[in-house]
Amino acid sequence: MELMIDRPMSRAAGRSRRAAVVAGMLLAGAAGACGGGDEEPAGDAGPGDGGGDGGMDPTAALFPRDRVLEVQITMDPADWAALRSQPRPSDASRTTCAQQPTAEGYTWFPATISIDGLTVTNVGLRKKGNLGSLSTARPGLRVKPHEYVSGQRIAGLKALTLNNNQQDGTLISQCLGYELFRQAGLPASRCAFAHVTVNGEDLGVYSHVESIREEMLVRHFSDPSGRLYESGGDFVAGGTGGYQPKTDERSPDCSDLPPVVTALAAPDDQLAARVGEVIDLPRFLRYWAMEVVTDHWDGYANNRNNHYFYHAPTSDRLHFLPWGIDALFEGRERSTRPSSVYACGALPWRLYAAPATRAMYLAELRDVLATVWDATTINAEVDRLQALLRPLADPGNTGAFARRLDRVRAFVSAREAQLLAELDAGEPVWPYAANQSCLIDIGTIDATFSTTWGTLGTFGAGSGTMAGTIGGVDVATSTVYVSAGLDGEGKAVTQLFGQLADGRFAVVVAVVNDPSRIRPGTIAIDLTNAFAIMTFYDPATDSTRGGGLVLPGTLTITAGATTAGAPLTGSFTGTVIEL
Repeated sequence: MELMIDRPMSRAAGRSRRAAVVAGMLLAGAAGACGGGDEEPAGDAGPGDGGGDGGMDPTAALFPRDRVLEVQITMDPADWAALRSQPRPSDASRTTCAQQPTAEGYTWFPATISIDGLTVTNVGLRKKGNLGSLSTARPGLRVKPHEYVSGQRIAGLKALTLNNNQQDGTLISQCLGYELFRQAGLPASRCAFAHVTVNGEDLGVYSHVESIREEMLVRHFSDPSGRLYESGGDFVAGGTGGYQPKTDERSPDCSDLPPVVTALAAPDDQLAARVGEVIDLPRFLRYWAMEVVTDHWDGYANNRNNHYFYHAPTSDRLHFLPWGIDALFEGRERSTRPSSVYACGALPWRLYAAPATRAMYLAELRDVLATVWDATTINAEVDRLQALLRPLADPGNTGAFARRLDRVRAFVSAREAQLLAELDAGEPVWPYAANQSCLIDIGTIDATFSTTWGTLGTFGAGSGTMAGTIGGVDVATSTVYVSAGLDGEGKAVTQLFGQLADGRFAVVVAVVNDPSRIRPGTIAIDLTNAFAIMTFYDPATDSTRGGGLVLPGTLTITAGATTAGAPLTGSFTGTVIEL
C-alpha cells in the first residue's frame, strides 16, 4: 500500500500523518520479527511460484510512487568521515563459492535514521558500491536496522539500500527499469526516490532499491528457503566459484551451479531440454530479452555483471533477477555486434549458438517488444518522474535534467524500430567465439598532452596530439585541448578533447584515485588505482556515443604536481574496449 493523503493538509500535517502510518508499520514489522534471528536468509525467486503473504504488506510504506522519501541520517561526524572515505574493499573481503573472506569489507557504524519523520535509532550504516558507483562525496549507503538492536526493523525491512545514482544522470533508470521488468512478469525489486541528508549535509536524490533478501523474494515465491547468489562468476568450468552465495555464507552450498555448466555442454538438439531441467528457461529468455530491450549493458547477458539468481525449491530451478540497473536507456553504440543480441555470458552465448534456442530467444524478444515496450506509456512515466524529481534534480531550472530525460525519451521512442529492423533483416549474427564475446577490442589510442594543474573543466586549455583508430574512426589530430585537476571526489582527473574532421571530439578521461601519484612516472590503467574511458562527443547534439573502457592502458607523466598552475605534461596510450 502507498501512504495516501485523502484530503488537503499542510506539509507539516502530511509529514505527521505519514510518520504515524510508517511508525505503525514499523511496530508491526518489528513484532513479526521478534521470533527470528538477525541473519538475512534468502528467499525463493521467480514469478508464478505462488508467493505472497496474502495480507497487508508493511514494507510497501517505504516504496511510494507519489512522493520522494525524506531521509535524514545523523551520526558521529568522525564516523561519517571514516565511512565516506573508505576505499573499495579487495576481492578477498567477499564470500564466494570458492573462498571465505580473508580481508575486511566496508565497516558498519551506528547511526540514527529518520524517514518521513519516523526516527529509528541505533541502526547500522555502511558504505556500498563498486567501481562505477564508488564515491566519497555521495557514497551509496546500506542501512541495517538490526546491526546493534536485535530484531529491529524499519517497516518490516531488515535492510535498506540507498543507491547514489553515480552512473545515472537521469536518476530514473532504476525505478523505471525495475518497473518494466515487473511488467514483463519477472521478479524485480521495488524502487522509490529518497532525498538524503547526513548530519545536515544535502546529498541529493538517491534511489531506494529493495534489497534482494527474504522480504522481497517471499512476495514472488512460495518457499523462501532456497539458495540465493549474486554475480561474480559465470557458468563455465572453473568460473562458478566467483559467484557470491547469500545464504549460509559461512558454509555455502553451491551445488546448484555445476549442473548448469554440464547442461550447457549438451548437443544442440538436447540443449533446451537439458538447460530447462536446471533453469526456468522460458523466464530466463524473457529476462535476457528485457536486458537487451532496456539496454542493460552492464548486466549478465552483456557483461557477466549485476545480477542475482535463486534456486527455488518449489520448481528446483534457477531464476534470474535484475540488479544494478543504473545505466539503462543509453543506446550504446556497438561497432561489430548487433544491438538485438547480448551474448557475453556463457548461458546466452550457448543458447544463441544453437538454432532451436536461438529461435526461442528471438521470438521472446519480439514478444517483449509487442507486450511490454509501449513507447507512449513509458514516456508518459518519464514525464511523471520528471515532474516528481525536478524540484530536487534541477532546483535552478537550468534545463539540464530535462535534457537528460529527453535522451531517455528518444531512446524509448526509437528502440522498438531499431531492434525490429535487425530482426526483420534475418537472424542477427553473433560474430564472436565464447571466449572472445565480452571485452571487444575496437582499437588503440595514443596521445600526448601539456596543460596546467587546476584547469579541469576549462575547455580550450592545454594542447596535445592524438593518433589511432577506434571503432573504424580515425582519431588522428593535432588539435587537442587538455585540462586537469581534482574532481568532486578528490581524485586526479585529466581530460583530453581531440577535435576531428567531422566536427566531433575524441574524448579521453583518465582518473587517478590517489592524487599524490601525479608526479613524474608511469601509472597503470588497471581499474584499481586508475581507470580511463574514451568516447566521441558531438557538440551539435550535446551527446556522447561510442568508444568504451580503456583497459589496459598507461598514463606517463614527464612533469607534474597537484599545485595550482603547475605544468602537467606526458603521454597516454591504451586499448579501447567496447562493453
